[in-house]
Amino acid sequence: MSIGMRSWAAVFVFALAELPVYAQTAVLRPGSGPPEDPQLRAEAVRLLERANHLSSPAVWPPNVLTLRFHVPNPAPDGEYVSSVGGFKLRRQEWRYGTYQTTQIRNGDRFNGNQAKVPMPGILQVLNHVAPIYLVHFDGQDIIRSITEPVEGTRCIQFDTVAGDHEQANEICVDNEHGWLLSVRTGDTTTKDSNYFPFQGSFLPGHIERWVGGQEVIAVDQTDVLKNDYPPDFFTLPENASGFACPELRPPYPVNTPQPAQQSSSIAVVDVQLEGYITDTGHTFGLKAIDRLHPELNEEAIKLVSTWTYTPSSCAGKIGWYFTTFTVHFKGR
Repeated sequence: MSIGMRSWAAVFVFALAELPVYAQTAVLRPGSGPPEDPQLRAEAVRLLERANHLSSPAVWPPNVLTLRFHVPNPAPDGEYVSSVGGFKLRRQEWRYGTYQTTQIRNGDRFNGNQAKVPMPGILQVLNHVAPIYLVHFDGQDIIRSITEPVEGTRCIQFDTVAGDHEQANEICVDNEHGWLLSVRTGDTTTKDSNYFPFQGSFLPGHIERWVGGQEVIAVDQTDVLKNDYPPDFFTLPENASGFACPELRPPYPVNTPQPAQQSSSIAVVDVQLEGYITDTGHTFGLKAIDRLHPELNEEAIKLVSTWTYTPSSCAGKIGWYFTTFTVHFKGR
């Protein structure tokens, strides 16, 4: 599954790309198996596309998005506020433990990341699930069935193939309103509830992300229209050195080997890291953000430290790039 839109948390050392402010879209990869019923597939696509449409505002006027979140372990609370004042006017504020930072975008300039500590990995998870996590079927995903486990809820069961690994997944929608209720891919589940109206669409007021049966984060979300900001609300400090890049060329992998398979088991464990791809194409500042398999973090960091890329560039100028890396452990 790949993310189809760049996140609000994307941070670049020398450049910041044009940031789509909202919905995250994933692509579900092709499955394999017996032919599916065309009518069953058509109904599954209808249910999912209706849910996507209902939660995709056609216009995003000046507004304030507030995410208050709770992390069960070690149980701190945090807050993220995104204030949009118009085209290329945006103020983002993160408050989570020792990570206290504000980033301002004004025109093609921004003040970069002013935090004194690295961005915690849980904020990458927050970025994935909010304001809503939307998915769509690939043309070869195999729809197995549509059930109604609870009155008023319809669930689509389908298979997805990732390399040589096939996993059973499920998407559930509210039958009356059409809202997306949950997306389960492998051992990761995103749950949405408490929908509220916004600009002719609906967004979830409560979001949860679960991994391996454990709650990773719970989010309460609000979004309100606002255009009466103080005159200096989007003013950049004099020392602001960042600039938005309309011609960003992201890095691409040159040598990114995966761990050797350890057994005949088809089980795959994915471990995610965050860090930088430097202007030489090497990785730097790697930090594990996986909480479910901490025993594999050190091995993942050691492996990704050897990965190389063609570095990113902005209008031809090479620079550093902050991103997320995924290591696939087979047979673990």
